[in-house]
Amino acid sequence: MTVLDVLQSTTAYFKKRGIENPRLNAEHLLAHSLGRKRLDVYLEFERELAEPELAPLRELVRRRGQNEPLQHLLGTIEFCGNIFLCDKRALVPRPETEEFVGLVESRIMNQESRILDLGTGSGVIALSLAKKNPEAKITATDISDDALLLGHENAVRLGISGVQFLQSDLLENVDGKFDLIVANLPYISRHDRDQLAPEVLREKNYRDIEAKNDYSGRTRFLFARYG
Repeated sequence: MTVLDVLQSTTAYFKKRGIENPRLNAEHLLAHSLGRKRLDVYLEFERELAEPELAPLRELVRRRGQNEPLQHLLGTIEFCGNIFLCDKRALVPRPETEEFVGLVESRIMNQESRILDLGTGSGVIALSLAKKNPEAKITATDISDDALLLGHENAVRLGISGVQFLQSDLLENVDGKFDLIVANLPYISRHDRDQLAPEVLREKNYRDIEAKNDYSGRTRFLFARYG
């Protein structure tokens, strides 16, 4: 099979499985499997693929067809201009979270602000803020030790040493005062489940809670400030 044949057959399979953006998913997985950039795949449409090249791709396609998140299969995600490790230890950052980071940045009045990121997951919010505000004192908490390890790995990857990672169920183990508390917590009401993509519901860390108990409200964001 040629590269083009594989792209077309994979795209058709993803369409049948109800995967959003099937062609884009196929391109990403093929490029990842071949060790190429996605756009480079277009230059090799007529190249015949050998069985050793097809075997790992088949496994990736099978897992994506079962709604395993694309970013988990690729192992990384671009967020706010930086590349972060992304795997099963934490939820995949959503595109709207980048907008949330922009909102937070607009509220930082002091470059040495003390900032607390609750439920940090892979650390994308805390580390993105640290990247643009290197003098800020940032604490990133999560209830999951695995997520905290992933966040720390991302900090090392980005060369950021100014973020403290702390195991805590929300504020349980947090001491001191902060200028800004931010969170993009992994909660979704039962009422909104049907609006989510299958891979979102597949992520094991998502918790079902009733909207009335979701302290981030219908927007899923908690944003509080105190001195």
